[in-house]
Amino acid sequence: MAEYELLLSGVHYGANGDSVAGQKETDEMHVRTRELLMWIDRERPLVVLSPDPVNHIHRDAVMARAQGRRIGRVAFDDVEKAWRLLSQSGQPMVWANVKEVFMEEHGYVVVTVIADELLESRHPSASETDWKLWLSDLPLLPPSERLQKEMEAEYVLDNLYLPHLSEISISKLKTYIDIWLEGSRHDLSCEARQKCSYYIEQLMASNDKEVRRLAEPLKEHRRRICERGPLDELATVWWAGRQESRDVQRLWHQWRLKNENKLWLGLRRIDTMLRQLPGELYGDIGQMDVILSSLYYLNTPRKAFLSIMALLMLRDLTCRELGISMRPMTEDEYQQDGLIANPMEIPTTIGRVVAFGETQCDKAQKQTIQLLAQWLRDDYEQSHPQEIEALAGTEPLVVINGDVNGDVVERGGTKNENNIEK
Repeated sequence: MAEYELLLSGVHYGANGDSVAGQKETDEMHVRTRELLMWIDRERPLVVLSPDPVNHIHRDAVMARAQGRRIGRVAFDDVEKAWRLLSQSGQPMVWANVKEVFMEEHGYVVVTVIADELLESRHPSASETDWKLWLSDLPLLPPSERLQKEMEAEYVLDNLYLPHLSEISISKLKTYIDIWLEGSRHDLSCEARQKCSYYIEQLMASNDKEVRRLAEPLKEHRRRICERGPLDELATVWWAGRQESRDVQRLWHQWRLKNENKLWLGLRRIDTMLRQLPGELYGDIGQMDVILSSLYYLNTPRKAFLSIMALLMLRDLTCRELGISMRPMTEDEYQQDGLIANPMEIPTTIGRVVAFGETQCDKAQKQTIQLLAQWLRDDYEQSHPQEIEALAGTEPLVVINGDVNGDVVERGGTKNENNIEK
């Protein structure tokens, strides 16, 4: 038999059953959390661990209960170990003893489970999601400047500094760890998560206390990345800044050109893909904090994460263009496919001709192109103004030099009524 330690977190939710994620905690809530921690420390109750099917953050979450009440959940880094213990026990629950209680703002508890030596077989968890669908033939955002910093720091740490820890000055090591932390602050990919754990492991293995101390901010980063504060920043500040970036705006421009003036059809295409997101995440469209947190705990590969972010950002921008909210859609709501939305702004083929005229033509040619574009738009909307109908069966239009207005057009080389010379 062997003893396995598991960390329990989320004690503040157990102490405040009516609390909601993102809700500002009151002094009264902090008091209840501390009272629960003191009770656990004093009574050392038997703790029962079981799957938590209603946890919306991690679909493989494992809850912890004691004497009829919920006291927390297994920390996400220990979830796989908990599932292996559950699977090997052959029971829907396993019991654990309280080993240590830490009295902090939210607090956490260490429990131990006595079990046979664990086999190598793993619970088929969310980490085994097949991401092949998201790794090719999709819009892909290039790495941001922040991610480029992260990747640069990874290279230096992995190849130059960590293999020679005893030879590298603490200040240089700290500089690159700080660069990596800043770059990975909004990186929810499995690569970033695994790299963070690797750096912690390497630093903690050092005999130098100062080197081990450098692992503390990494531990804090890993622990807090999907807590409410960082999630709010991700879903608001980071999201808005990324959408306004040159990379995303270029992608949006290309998307609009590709979809011409059929943005409803484009929205349907995006949703066809997003409905295939694992964990039925399409139902959370519009709740960006929930989606980002779920993608983190699904161990999303970086390339798949960039593809998903590209589609989500294109969807958000498309919804804004169409004047609708960022929310799940039903099939009936796509019935506006093919209708012109904002015809003067959307870069249709006509719009591209006008844009070409703005930069390549003189004033007369430019105004003529704008006039023709307006007529063609009217015709496309089946408005059929009288001016266009009158052109049926006439000879081709001839553009003439000079100031152009609605009258400055000749047919078959004949001067118009304003008698402007060719």
